[in-house]
Amino acid sequence: MDGTIDWAAFAMVAGINLIAVLSPGPDFAITLRNALVHGVRAGVMTAVGIALGLSVHLLYTFAGLSLLIAQSVVLFSVVKVLGAAYLVWIGIQAIRARPRDLSSGAESGTPHPGRRWRGGLASGFLTNVLNPKAALYLLALFTQIIDPATSTLEKGLYGLTLMVESLLVFGLLAVIIGQPPVRRVYGGAAHWIDRALGAVFIGLGVRLALARVAE
Repeated sequence: MDGTIDWAAFAMVAGINLIAVLSPGPDFAITLRNALVHGVRAGVMTAVGIALGLSVHLLYTFAGLSLLIAQSVVLFSVVKVLGAAYLVWIGIQAIRARPRDLSSGAESGTPHPGRRWRGGLASGFLTNVLNPKAALYLLALFTQIIDPATSTLEKGLYGLTLMVESLLVFGLLAVIIGQPPVRRVYGGAAHWIDRALGAVFIGLGVRLALARVAE
């Protein structure tokens, strides 16, 4: 390659990834729950964690390790089990959560705001990085659309674009869902919503656990 950017490929990658990001999944669910339970900042930090988790997938995709994961049943299974177990654990914690009253704008018995934000960052990162299907998605995206001879700099631009899209979409979701009026509505039925979200996480975990390398 001569160093020029293939803007047609760039637009295709950006468009496909935007559709993928907008599709409901573990990243969407964890951002939704953290924004509802802990507010906008925790939700935005979850979005940051998701983008950072994506950067890990991008780095080993560029290094060719995602192909190894795709071809190794054992390695794929290990990451899959870890990711599924983490999602199920989040689900169980949500189902077991005690009823909370958010009408006063404060949560009784909840961690310090700094801890909630760090928790959001960590949960977003782990939810994304422990999802082996993200590795397969990036592998397919970069092998079927992007020319193998594409420069490292251009691949880096693609990767940065994917991260920014994830950050903006999930960050916007957090800003919308984390608004006080929305959280007050949530507070009226928080216990039941927590249970519903818990069931969603468990369902996502089971779905991931049953996933195959070819998917």
